[in-house]
Amino acid sequence: MRFTLECIAAIRTNVGPDFPILVKFTPVHKVEGFRQIDEGIAMAKILEGAGIEALHVDVGCYEAWYKAISTVYNEEGHQLDVVKAIKENVSLPVLGQGKLFDPKKAQEVVAQGVLDYVVLGHQMLADPHWANKVKQGNTMDIAPCVGCNECLLAGFSGKHYYCAVNPLCYAEKEFALPKVDGIKKSVLVIGGGPGGMYAAITARKRGYEVDLYEKEERLGGTLWAAGMPTFKHDVLKLITYLERQCLKTGVNVYLNTEFTLKDAKKDYDKVILSAGSSPMMPPIPGIEKAGFVSEFLTDRKEAGKQIVIIGGGLAGCEAACYLKENAETVTIIEMQEDILFGCDHCLNNDQALRQMLQDNNINKITKATVTKIEDNRVTYLQDNQEYTIVCDTIINAAGFKPNDQLEDALEEIYDDVTVIGDAKAPRKILTAIHEGYHAIRVME
Repeated sequence: MRFTLECIAAIRTNVGPDFPILVKFTPVHKVEGFRQIDEGIAMAKILEGAGIEALHVDVGCYEAWYKAISTVYNEEGHQLDVVKAIKENVSLPVLGQGKLFDPKKAQEVVAQGVLDYVVLGHQMLADPHWANKVKQGNTMDIAPCVGCNECLLAGFSGKHYYCAVNPLCYAEKEFALPKVDGIKKSVLVIGGGPGGMYAAITARKRGYEVDLYEKEERLGGTLWAAGMPTFKHDVLKLITYLERQCLKTGVNVYLNTEFTLKDAKKDYDKVILSAGSSPMMPPIPGIEKAGFVSEFLTDRKEAGKQIVIIGGGLAGCEAACYLKENAETVTIIEMQEDILFGCDHCLNNDQALRQMLQDNNINKITKATVTKIEDNRVTYLQDNQEYTIVCDTIINAAGFKPNDQLEDALEEIYDDVTVIGDAKAPRKILTAIHEGYHAIRVME
């Protein structure tokens, strides 16, 4: 610790005795063979003796990055055990972090004396007005961080930070909406997923009349499949937030109503096609016997005890972990050389999901091609050898295709049509929300 202590001493010499010095440190790595809590407590006492004013507790290391920088898979307050241990051993104020963005939880841990200050990072990118909204009691209008770490991925890709749920992140002035000018316009939004809802909300903020058509009985689209697993409920908070904003801004929402060309009677100045995506049907004999992964993620279908999942992408891997809670065996069959091969997500999210797969003993078969599906068995080819797995549940997680069937017909009827989100190409929450926002922002 010599270097840290010398830094503290040098800073104190230059700033004087009354300037507060805070040190952020990692008392425990939570990796076998790495730093343990006893050493961390000893470090905390040494730092306190160096004459600092507060300690900011962190957890983890690059080998377990997801324990340091929270992901959607981490539990709320996942660092509090370490924060509490340090707090009990020093007299300094202690700052703590780790998915404490729920105002009730933040208030609770302060009141219980677990820590003195709650630290928010990613949540402040999602909604920089968090503190003011909490102070005003307006917590339902807080845009929630969903732990996707698109911010971190952007930063480590050489870009400025982006936020999936906040298109204005790092671009508050550049991407600000034009001032409402009183000009009346109307917008049609087809599909009530994240992109469609965000486009509708943005249009209302510009003073436009908005009709949003959703064929299902609820808004949210694929966010339901993304957020229903027990370890991903943060995503469901985004649905609640966007629904509230649709209601609050006055979007005309038509549920259980699939928009067809017969409905194209009203003149609209802008049409947003945000109809999402549908599961792909790979050319495998018997593929119709497999259920779609979204049906199992949303509990619309019940899985058995021996499960085979075709496709080791994000949906397939998350479904594997979720369904293993009640299954005996879950096997993923993936064509590529590794699972999550084409997933464009941040390293810490990748680490967290792979650790869950390992903890749940998920079987992974890679470089394999499924050749036949029967009622209770899946046959696949690997290294020119044919194998068969006996199972009671077969799931198709082989990917998705855009629901863009209305695009050409809409363009013949309306002058200004924009396809966004998965209807353009199946991708992420970020692309859906950002495309929805910008499609309305640039309207003239």
